[in-house]
Amino acid sequence: MALVIFDDALAHLLRLTRTVNASAGSAMLVGVGGSGKTSLTRLSAHICRHQFFQISLTKSYGLPALFDDIKALYDIAGPKGGSVCFLMTDAEVKSESFLEAINSMLATGEIPGLLGKEDKDLIPVQCKNIYMKEVGQKGEDPPPSVLWQYFLNRVKDNLHMVLAFSPVNAKFRERAQKFPTVFSGCSIDWFLPWPEEALISVS
Repeated sequence: MALVIFDDALAHLLRLTRTVNASAGSAMLVGVGGSGKTSLTRLSAHICRHQFFQISLTKSYGLPALFDDIKALYDIAGPKGGSVCFLMTDAEVKSESFLEAINSMLATGEIPGLLGKEDKDLIPVQCKNIYMKEVGQKGEDPPPSVLWQYFLNRVKDNLHMVLAFSPVNAKFRERAQKFPTVFSGCSIDWFLPWPEEALISVS
């Protein structure tokens, strides 16, 4: 990316990198379009060596497609233990059900209706060896409920949500009331108008 890292952008980059590099760290970037939220998220994900993911929005993209994408991210973040940075902009929120899912994910790590019975039976088996290596005692046989909670904790630690919202969007205030964890579960970074030295640097 051809970026000019002026002081203001560097401050945002440091804040974002520190947030997504922490366990269970998620961020909300609030600023008008064109203020560099997406570019800085990509860069911070690369700095932290996280896998970057952003949904490919199409006309037919709906909640089932979002669930399929999130299931793939859960597989990377949970049993595989990989770090993922998931960026979602307000232009990609096709329906409020998207934010309902993200709200649940940030609150508990679990999204109602995301994983079926087969997944819930298989995931504890996939996580057993990792659990025994990391926290298990020799000779212990952890029940599925303990392994399931361990999986959810790993997902919460490794799947970092970055929401890029515009404060001029009419739904911004309404969403803050409807989805409290989307706001309280994220570190909020306000992208204010660029200072004069930033404009000169970029030009």
